[in-house]
Amino acid sequence: MAETEQSIATRTLRGMFWAYGSYVGGRLLTLVSIAILARVLTPREFGLIALALVFMLLFEMLTDLGVSQALVVAGQDEELEQAETVFVWGLVIGASFSLLTAALSPLTAAFFDQPQLTAVLAVLGLRFFIRSLGMTHFTLAQKRLDFRSRTAAQIADVTTRGITSIALALAGFGVWSLVLGYLVGNCTWVVTIWRMVRWRPRLQPQRSHLRPMLSFGGKITGVSVMTAIGTNMDKLFIGRALGATDLGLYSLGFRLPELLILNLSVVAGQVLFPAFAALSRERLGRSLAVALRYTLMIALPMAVGLAILADPLIFALFGDQWGGSVPAMRVLALYALAVALTIPGGQVLKATGRAGILLMITIPETIMVLAAIWIFVDEGIVAVAACMAGVLGLTALAQTVISMRLIGVGARAAWNAVWAPLVATAGLGAVLLLIESAIDSPWAAIVAGGIAGGVTYLGLLWLFARDALLKLRDTALGRGRSEEPRTDLQGTDVVA
Repeated sequence: MAETEQSIATRTLRGMFWAYGSYVGGRLLTLVSIAILARVLTPREFGLIALALVFMLLFEMLTDLGVSQALVVAGQDEELEQAETVFVWGLVIGASFSLLTAALSPLTAAFFDQPQLTAVLAVLGLRFFIRSLGMTHFTLAQKRLDFRSRTAAQIADVTTRGITSIALALAGFGVWSLVLGYLVGNCTWVVTIWRMVRWRPRLQPQRSHLRPMLSFGGKITGVSVMTAIGTNMDKLFIGRALGATDLGLYSLGFRLPELLILNLSVVAGQVLFPAFAALSRERLGRSLAVALRYTLMIALPMAVGLAILADPLIFALFGDQWGGSVPAMRVLALYALAVALTIPGGQVLKATGRAGILLMITIPETIMVLAAIWIFVDEGIVAVAACMAGVLGLTALAQTVISMRLIGVGARAAWNAVWAPLVATAGLGAVLLLIESAIDSPWAAIVAGGIAGGVTYLGLLWLFARDALLKLRDTALGRGRSEEPRTDLQGTDVVA
């Protein structure tokens, strides 16, 4: 049993490391395309797409009512039969949401007083049906911890999306360059995931599977819907109260925290959910502590770095017209960190069948976000970002404490997990503050901060958390070990 769990742990850490590295690689391609598009398109055109995506996000959370998540925890003997049900169900829901988006597009355009949204939404809504064609394959890859296939599909998506959008923007297509770029990228995503995952549907769904899968997925969907509402009402309120231009500035200020930190939470959740579901309760407690450590090791220095270097990053990458994004980006980096820290505990609650607790946490979180933004939206985009960061910070703390208590992780193990990244990041922050205040050139500040800050951070981690760095190195180089795992965190096995 222990050997099996160690194999799962090794594959999980390798999957997270490889998936995050490749995922960030794909997102860096997105960053390059955005940096180019930001010099061709206007803040208003970015804002229109942001409004459309905010409207569509709730439907995306409802795409299959959590049925695909039920497939992740399905037994091996039922996997293929349940995959048939998930595929057909997903096609029906995807087609329905594409039609519903088109039908509601005039009302949405009227609500935001943006007439161009009618056509934009009607066309962009096609992505619901397109993505439903590949979602079952994508879920099967997650269940099998096959993150190479998932990341290959995602990189294909962002690459073709960026190339298409840039070509069309340079040709003068304006906001439509972004719309058509999304659709072309989604089509490429479907083709790639079908090639990588060798499952082919026979269109033979089993009605007997649907009810229990909906029962499991319903709570997961509830959490996703509440999370989607709570984490996207900022854009809705800004678009309605402050206009498309302010929303464009806010959205671009969100880009780097999203690309480098929020994507960590996406990858971590995708990897940890199936991995935690396969572990015993004893190993689960130890794994949570280490998952929290690795999350902090990556997300915390990135958040601090983005917050301190926001000014040179915005001006160097996107240009002078986006200077209004700088203050919001500083706060949104902290918000992204808070979201990333909710993931390990949240996946434990899901994997142990306690999604109801997760829902009970998410509902008051959503109410607090809505209330805070409603009160402070007139103060501007920085105030909205502060509302998001404050509420999610409280949620991250509460969710982590609850999940640790439920599976028996004590305060000492938690402290042992977090103190080294905290100390190393403090050193990083001090170096970056000196560099940012001393160097006026944006690119020089970025380069100097990246080198000096990176050396400082890795050096301090080498002093205080050498085992964790060695584990990451071995995983990156594919040096799997057959012997018993080393211990870290004063007796906590290094798994995750």
